[in-house]
Amino acid sequence: MPTIDEVLRTELTDPQRAAATDPAQEVLCLACAGSGKSRTLAYRTARLIAQGADPKSIVAFTFTEKAADSIKLRIAQALSKLELDPAVLGALYVGTIHSYCQYILGEMDARYRQFDVLDDNRLHLYLLSRYWPGDRNLNLPAVQASRGGQRPPGQFETITRVANAWKTLNDELLNIADVSANDRPLGEALQRLSDRLAQDQFLDFSLMIRLVVDALRRGDTNARRAVSDLKHLMVDEYQDINPAQEALIRELHALSETLFVVGDDDQSIYAWRGADVRNILTFQDRYPACSTQTLSRNFRSTEAIVGTSDRFVAAELGPTRFAKNPQAVNPVGPRDFRILWYNARQDEADWVADRIAALMGTAYREGTDERGLTPADFAILMRSTRTAEQTGEPRHDAFTAALRARNIDYSLEAGGGVFDRQQVRVLRDTFELLRGGSPTRETTQTLFNNEIQPAFPRADFNRITAVLADWGRRIHEPVGGPRRKVYPQQLLHDLLSAFGLGDTQFPDGVMQDLGIFSRILQDVETVYLSIDTAGRFRELLNFMQQLAESGYDTGTDDVVRRPDAVTVSTVHKIKGLEFPVVFVVDVEAQRFPGNQRRYDGWLPLQVIQPALDRGAYRSTPAEEARLFYTALTRAERYLYVTGSANLPGGTRPRQPSRFSQRLVHAEIERTDGLPQGLVPCPPAPRIDETIVPTSFSDIRYYLRCPQDYRLRKSFGFSPPIIDMFGFGQTVHAAVCKLHELFPTTPPTREQASDVARSVFHLKHVPPSNNPDTNPGPYERARDASASIVQNYADSYAADFTQRRQVEVRFEIPARQLVISGSIDLLLREDAAGNIVDATVVDFKAMEGGEAPAESERLDWTELSLQVQLYAKAAREVLGQNARTGAVHLLKDNRRQVVPVDDAAVDAAVRNVEWAIERILAGDFPARPHRQKCEDCDFKALCGKRFQEFATDAMPPAIRVPGQALAILPRAFSQLDQTMR
Repeated sequence: MPTIDEVLRTELTDPQRAAATDPAQEVLCLACAGSGKSRTLAYRTARLIAQGADPKSIVAFTFTEKAADSIKLRIAQALSKLELDPAVLGALYVGTIHSYCQYILGEMDARYRQFDVLDDNRLHLYLLSRYWPGDRNLNLPAVQASRGGQRPPGQFETITRVANAWKTLNDELLNIADVSANDRPLGEALQRLSDRLAQDQFLDFSLMIRLVVDALRRGDTNARRAVSDLKHLMVDEYQDINPAQEALIRELHALSETLFVVGDDDQSIYAWRGADVRNILTFQDRYPACSTQTLSRNFRSTEAIVGTSDRFVAAELGPTRFAKNPQAVNPVGPRDFRILWYNARQDEADWVADRIAALMGTAYREGTDERGLTPADFAILMRSTRTAEQTGEPRHDAFTAALRARNIDYSLEAGGGVFDRQQVRVLRDTFELLRGGSPTRETTQTLFNNEIQPAFPRADFNRITAVLADWGRRIHEPVGGPRRKVYPQQLLHDLLSAFGLGDTQFPDGVMQDLGIFSRILQDVETVYLSIDTAGRFRELLNFMQQLAESGYDTGTDDVVRRPDAVTVSTVHKIKGLEFPVVFVVDVEAQRFPGNQRRYDGWLPLQVIQPALDRGAYRSTPAEEARLFYTALTRAERYLYVTGSANLPGGTRPRQPSRFSQRLVHAEIERTDGLPQGLVPCPPAPRIDETIVPTSFSDIRYYLRCPQDYRLRKSFGFSPPIIDMFGFGQTVHAAVCKLHELFPTTPPTREQASDVARSVFHLKHVPPSNNPDTNPGPYERARDASASIVQNYADSYAADFTQRRQVEVRFEIPARQLVISGSIDLLLREDAAGNIVDATVVDFKAMEGGEAPAESERLDWTELSLQVQLYAKAAREVLGQNARTGAVHLLKDNRRQVVPVDDAAVDAAVRNVEWAIERILAGDFPARPHRQKCEDCDFKALCGKRFQEFATDAMPPAIRVPGQALAILPRAFSQLDQTMR
């Protein structure tokens, strides 16, 4: 067995090894672009474990969930190199700060487990849905009216400003009282927003971090218990930490033994949303005894790119930065670095598209392997993609149009750009037909001829008219009649079915943009109590029109598999990514760098001035220089910086940017031409290890039907919601709360009922106006929840005499992936407190009838697979030997035992590994069956035609309860090959 030091000498460079082994209590690791900081972080973590650190004592914060997935995989690989069991990975935390805070809140109070999280998009929608005066609303017109003047703000500007004020309030740890003292209308609006979020059970990212910081500062017992195991805290991308996050890090480090932060001040590009680069620049001042390590070898880019970008940022920032003196590990093969200036934007865009076409299918060597470049290897980066030209079109338009003209697929990673895609714009325009009622046949025919059929060649006019007539009736019910909820997601599915989507082979980029439109509607349905009037439907239409103007965060971070398409993006959106070929375009004076921008938010200057003094929430020359440096360092071997003198609609020629003029190197060409040494090679996409699914839910979709997985996870489509959406979650939260309040003795029926009623919450079903005399669906569901929880407490009182670990996090390393989840464990102890038995229980708000093991309503392959993976986690990750596993059917009040012996668990893991291999291979055949398709969330979007897998290899059968001892997953066991 190799020693730890031997492995580190083999796997790490000297600077990486020094950082990974530094024993100081506080360590600042300065890591230039492409220097292997994730690898260093992974081996530092593995070394701590190898030296005896409890994995539960390690917490590592990452900037994004995808970065977390990458680091988890690297840690698992590092543990294997050290001949340690990678299963221990599941006991430590690697993830974003807000996800960690969400976990702590759930530990503080089980109610938080049923709170929905509002990202920026959903926060805006939340404000829109509760914009007007009223008991359940925010009365934002009062704030709007207080901002009179020569140009009063509109509704959507008011929403944006209030949302920004709310996030900044929390990120800067400001007090609403201080805001009210200087701006009473805004302060009152923020207080109403705080109250309403709590009542409606929503959290946004800024609030969840603030709540945890406040809890730790006041010494909250449950918060401190949740972090009591912490000893080693690590923070990635430290240069982008904001004040609230820094406050959390300080509170946690006060309880931990070590703090390791890694980052690059030259890549601090988020001051406009509160990041404070001073955190990294003054780390040595706050921790005088800290150790500083520097990772200066760039393994990503050529020497020309590395040297030129470093000299650029040094010239721009001077002594306000850390010098890191990066050196390149020069890759083998063709390379190119050009700075080109064009007379007109169209010339620039045509050249970029032609260069992409010329480089596609040329050899690209990575290590010992060689492959041909594909569209996904190219990125077109801009300072801003959505800002309008003088002609009105967005800045990216010339470039995306040039790609379309050459049939090169692209993915637009930018705000709002989804509506620039023809197919998505057609959908929005078809929704618009229903604004004032059902459209006329003539109006529908005109849209069909001019827009729908060119975008969707398989569209059926008669089916479209039937959908519009049906939804016109639903949306525009007569005033005074019963209010009827409508679900826009279902309307989308109905339209796409009539448009013939299931019979049309669109490129992945188009499908992913259609999926983004679906997610926009999911956001609407998440925050709106319901859309049950024509007025609320018009609000949705207004919102979508506004998106076309102001933008929407339509990034695909939550989509598992990125399409093989050219990335067109702002620099901010691709932070942390790298591409073989990068075009930094639209580089002109007053474009990149952009003009300095003053703070234009609504928080009073008396409150926000300290943040402004450090350069936050506004544009500065230093921030622009860091952004340009970040853009340059995304390139591996081919880098092109381009600009144009005459922009669309411009009246005067532009001058070249001083940024591009600063770029000097012997290899830089300033004339057109192809690089030397290009050789044809069959195109093959780069294998991205981070695209694999990391939760059991993702995997079960594939094992059910790969086409379901593709629509849901690869393209991002959302399923239609149901009326009682969230009922199972609130029942489970009540069970968790029971165990929180009654850890050692069973509750009475009355106590169980009281807890269930106090926890109960449904977001899409309003309480009755007169619940005592006229109870409605909400009250009946609450009674049902109380009854379910009462019956559970009655029948399974023994659960409360065992120590129960509720929703314990776990991660299981398997081949090529790490599976994450949470688990409910029942632990039986002897008189001395030693654990003598453990049971994995999966609580489900389902019905199985008198003989649940034989019930056709339940899919025992999925239910069993989940329990078996949880049993593996209990044994290998949490250190508890789960001898039994069960699914607890709450509605039936029955507990069905599931096989969790070694053979059953091994078969479950092999199913997961088989699914991952097929996902990585891009193998997504449709596996239809009439009953399965009828129950499918995406039956309207799929052609339902049988397809074979691209391999003859099959997963093993899954052990299930009941008479049938083992069944293949539903992609094989529930299949009708005649559906073609």
